[in-house]
Amino acid sequence: MKILIADFDLFKKMGGGQTFYRSIIKKNPQIDFYYIAEKEPLDTPRPPNAHALPYQEQFLLTDFKNFFEVTPPKWVERAFVMASNIAASAINQRFDVVDVPDYEQWGIFLHPALNYFKVDFGCIALSMHGVISKTLRLDWFDGGRGNIPLDLQEKMQYQTADIRYGISKSYLDEWQVVDKLNSSYYNPLHFLDIPQPTLSLPSESSPSVNFIGRTEKRKGPDIFVDLVWWIPRGNYSQACLIGPHSYNYNNTQSSQDYFTGMINHRQKDIKLCPPMTRSELVELFASKSVTFVPSRYDTLNLVALESLFSGCPTAIGSGAGVCRFLEESFPEVPFIKIDVNNIYESLSEIDAVLNNYDQYRQNLVDQIRSSTFTANDPTLGEIYQDSVDFNTEIREELNQWYSQLFTYWSSNQSGFSLGKIPGIKTVKTQVKSKIKPIYKRIQNTIGETKARIKQPLDEARNAQTLKSLKLVNRYKYTFNASELTQKDLGNKVKECWKLGSAFGGGNQSLQEKLENGYRIDRVRLWREIARIEELRGNELIAATYKLRGIRLLDQDLFGDLSYITRALNNQGFSKEANVIQAMYGKPADREAQCYELIEQALLDNVLNNNWDYELVDDRRDKSVYRVSVIVSLYNAAAKLPLFLRTLQHQTLVQRGEAEIILVDSGSPGDEYQVFQELASELNIPIVYARSKQRETIQTAWNRGIDLSRARFLSFLGVDETILPGCLEILAAELDEDPELDWVTGHSLVTSVDKNGSWVSDIMPYDRKKYQQDLVYLETCYLSWVGALYRRSIHDRFGYYDGSFRGAGDTEFKSRILPFIKSKVVDRTLGVFWNYPDERTTQSPAIEIEDMRAWYLHRTLAGVRYAFADRSVEELEKLIYLSLCYRKSYCTHTSTDLEYAYNLCLYLKKIHPESNALKYFQGIETLLNAYRSLDWIPKLSRFSPVSRVIETRKIASQIQKDHQRSWNHESSLGLTPTYQIFNDNRHEQHSFLWFTDVDNNS
Repeated sequence: MKILIADFDLFKKMGGGQTFYRSIIKKNPQIDFYYIAEKEPLDTPRPPNAHALPYQEQFLLTDFKNFFEVTPPKWVERAFVMASNIAASAINQRFDVVDVPDYEQWGIFLHPALNYFKVDFGCIALSMHGVISKTLRLDWFDGGRGNIPLDLQEKMQYQTADIRYGISKSYLDEWQVVDKLNSSYYNPLHFLDIPQPTLSLPSESSPSVNFIGRTEKRKGPDIFVDLVWWIPRGNYSQACLIGPHSYNYNNTQSSQDYFTGMINHRQKDIKLCPPMTRSELVELFASKSVTFVPSRYDTLNLVALESLFSGCPTAIGSGAGVCRFLEESFPEVPFIKIDVNNIYESLSEIDAVLNNYDQYRQNLVDQIRSSTFTANDPTLGEIYQDSVDFNTEIREELNQWYSQLFTYWSSNQSGFSLGKIPGIKTVKTQVKSKIKPIYKRIQNTIGETKARIKQPLDEARNAQTLKSLKLVNRYKYTFNASELTQKDLGNKVKECWKLGSAFGGGNQSLQEKLENGYRIDRVRLWREIARIEELRGNELIAATYKLRGIRLLDQDLFGDLSYITRALNNQGFSKEANVIQAMYGKPADREAQCYELIEQALLDNVLNNNWDYELVDDRRDKSVYRVSVIVSLYNAAAKLPLFLRTLQHQTLVQRGEAEIILVDSGSPGDEYQVFQELASELNIPIVYARSKQRETIQTAWNRGIDLSRARFLSFLGVDETILPGCLEILAAELDEDPELDWVTGHSLVTSVDKNGSWVSDIMPYDRKKYQQDLVYLETCYLSWVGALYRRSIHDRFGYYDGSFRGAGDTEFKSRILPFIKSKVVDRTLGVFWNYPDERTTQSPAIEIEDMRAWYLHRTLAGVRYAFADRSVEELEKLIYLSLCYRKSYCTHTSTDLEYAYNLCLYLKKIHPESNALKYFQGIETLLNAYRSLDWIPKLSRFSPVSRVIETRKIASQIQKDHQRSWNHESSLGLTPTYQIFNDNRHEQHSFLWFTDVDNNS
């Protein structure tokens, strides 16, 4: 039997497809295999039954540069060229079967191409390894976008082949959904070299854990990184990512860019290793190690089989077809199956293997040795003799397309041309291969040049200086736009969004970017948006923008205060209305009224309520626990199973030292039903309580505190989680220091899909060099996710204020911060799962609440409340920090002139001779300059740019003055940089709220 494999350089390339073909050549010595040698030397060592045909390149893709017919489409030209050249390379020969891999697409035209070049063949067999479109769609790049032309070619190739065969039943079943054409299963046992299973080499160290494979996203390297993070560090000796990287279409991005960031945010000691040779893999599998192939999608995965059958414990992603193969063919052979939709479920099994490695491996080896490695499925020769089955309509269409393309090509071959002489054509191809890298370098250089041209727009001060010249013209266009209908108002507010943000920026040209995204004269723009939103019926949004203007200028310059307080009362924010009236009402009364409100909040929340419940399902078996995890539930049914299953891995939960308290705030969902289904499976100390009606998160937390039986408290939402050792690590800190009230680690914000599976990292909360007073500058320095505090805090300073809808956690911190001691553990312990749905704490309502929770405590009265019983030195140090600090979620330094100004006012009152007050004049001058940049009263064409330049000069001079006498020790080693747009006024509550404009009529 003679077989032509329609692929290239089988004994030079190292891809999975080429490995498969080399294996079947070796395992079928009775069959003569032919293939095309393009870059592989003809004298390359190969088995006696393998024969290389020199590649004949008669057709070039450039031959079709002027072909513009409707059919066939442009995207089949490469398939035509490759199929024709393959056929030309086998001209006048005879084969029983032509075997074409489905990871290429030239199979769509092999029938007519072979016929034209008088290649005698029996049938075309499609060897089904895995289509490239799926790999591209599941990779890191381009957001998982599809490729319709590629999808169509793959489908047509499947339909026009005479016979089809594959090494994965799962993959064959996928295609049966597309078309019911017959296909055959080629059992991997027919071509695999089954290794001898061995026990690991003797070692006193813990096992190593190793990801092996190409680091495409579908292969799950990110799953490996995340799992390793959750495995106790003492359970493994080292962790390695072994394999080549994947790249985007133009090689400007690699998979390494993605998971290197993941590693840096998590477990920094994961090693990146190049691909291993076969002998190196054999040695690795024989060592004390666990192999991870956590594939989201794989037609099979031969590495998993090689590792497992070598006796090496192997963890395999449920998306790999090899799982089905093992479960059906070797049900007694153990392996760890990682559910790719709930990866944490496998942690217990992974830990068990690592902790009992020798015993597990002995059982694995015993099961493999007792297994039978024979297959009763059809052999390759039998498959090649299958009866043909194809889609006649598709084949006829493809034959017609080939004929059209060939006719076009032939018509352009008439007449003399140097390029048509075979020798010249060969030289042309060789020159082209050398020119292509040069062309790519030129393209990259052009791209770099464009990037340099755009670079000034990357630095905020330069960008705003350049943009300011066009501000007045943009105002004329936007402010004069029509307002006759709701549709007009919607269009007008969108233009305002462009003016004040990056709205629509993804599709903007460089010119458009120069005319949008302004961060100067913001008060005017925000008040204009407020006016439009008021006309559109969005009263709360309008009040929010008007309030921003008052807050930035620290005065009610436009008489908006009465509208704001009325609107807030209308919308149920009466307490916030009172706070705002106190903060911006009569200047002489501000401090006293604000201080009274702060003190009143302390008194109002001294006691917890006596709560009634609709139901309480208590499954705790002890009267005292060490830690309580309190969770508020509302519309959380879908997220609850993953949340509870991950919480189950907490070491204190497993030891029965931690209880879980679920508080259902009158949710309309099925949370209780989900709880009942899970409770017996989880078998952990847990209580489920439900209120009769909907309540705020902070009210639910107060209920949870009331139900708690522990001295340490943790609070989580179902879209948050903590690492397995988190509670134990933090509880040990509190036990060790009786004076310590609150302890937290670092945390990581991630984006997940609707199932909770990782999509990307968004940002870390890095709390290194923590000082408690940093919380006055950036509230996220003290957190709940990955944190623990003493329940006694509530006995001393009261409970959460349940009147808050979303900012009650911030108010609680502001209220208790002067009286507690907190600490950061230098480990990332908390994780935010940002599901596709909207988070409660991101809304104009929460921005309004922050006036009571946060901004009230930043007034002069708030400073007095915070520092009344503290030393002058601590106050001075916070002034330094407010001029030079790093937010926990940023890498750059920020300033907070507003707060620095109020700190100085208080310091002048209590210690007027303080050395730190030498910065006060500069702070006041710079703050006024920043305010003047937010409201430019007399507009002309050049007044904006003049104001920006003047502010830059002021900032530069004050920066030099401050740096000359700066105390770096008081600012954690940081140096003040006054860049205007790195001030907190531009970093907090400065983004725009995009309302719904789609339904305007």
